[in-house]
Amino acid sequence: MTGKVFISCGMHLKRERNAVGAIQGLLKTKFKLNPYVAIAVQSLDDIMNITKELRSSDYYLFIDFKRLSLFSHQELALAHNLGFGGNIIVLRQKGTQLKGFLRYVQGNPEAFNTMKELLEKVETLVRQKGWSSDYSRNLIIDPILKRSSVLTYGDHTGQTLHESWSVKIENRRSDVAAVGVVCILDSILLPSGTRQPSPDRGYLKWAGHRDYERTILPKSTEEVALFATRVHEPGVFLLSTLDVVPRQPILIPNGKYELNYKVFAQDFQMIEFTVALDLKWQAASPPVWGNQTNAQLKAR
Repeated sequence: MTGKVFISCGMHLKRERNAVGAIQGLLKTKFKLNPYVAIAVQSLDDIMNITKELRSSDYYLFIDFKRLSLFSHQELALAHNLGFGGNIIVLRQKGTQLKGFLRYVQGNPEAFNTMKELLEKVETLVRQKGWSSDYSRNLIIDPILKRSSVLTYGDHTGQTLHESWSVKIENRRSDVAAVGVVCILDSILLPSGTRQPSPDRGYLKWAGHRDYERTILPKSTEEVALFATRVHEPGVFLLSTLDVVPRQPILIPNGKYELNYKVFAQDFQMIEFTVALDLKWQAASPPVWGNQTNAQLKAR
């Protein structure tokens, strides 16, 4: 998800909840942004989920109503620590004292009095800061998988003829490179419904490079090979760092699987994605190889 806005404020009063609902509608309809609001915090699990949502957000909107919300101030401190930088908007209702972390925010928060004025301030500031539904602080997975033609691939385990499926990973930030990016196959959902850990959790190969770890520069993409099928051998293979000779298939029987991947990078949120795989391998029979395997990214 791109253009995600974390809205942090107290919502104990009805007028506060109504104002936040109106702001959500404004962000969705006028800017095509994806607002997230933490409704209530009742347990440690709630706190951990809110932290996860904040880490995966691209923009941060803080509203300080007259009734002080200490937890919202803690969220504001965490947002600064997570490096939101200029992607923060802070508003304060007139008559509210500067307390908590708000006292240390550089620059004076924008003041508002009525809820109508609050909406107008939010719209103006979002436009001024250029918040976009296409932007993300985190790495983005392209929704379209790329299938290669039959080609020769060689690594430390030898050479084979195969087709591979790959996906582009994009860094849409203009200020920070994603350093040390690695992708692994973490788990597999079998046709039986049983989930098992991947038998090979080695780093996967980046397409067009000899590397298994990449730096994705600002405003650029790199492509990682997710899996491959061979011309003369059944099953699904990974092009990974695993040092086993000969390389063994991670799956052999035809059927429908779900492959769950994880991507890690320094100072970036870990991201997960799932590929729905329909394995339909057939032995080569000249002049046509009868491989009807299909795969696509599964919506989360």
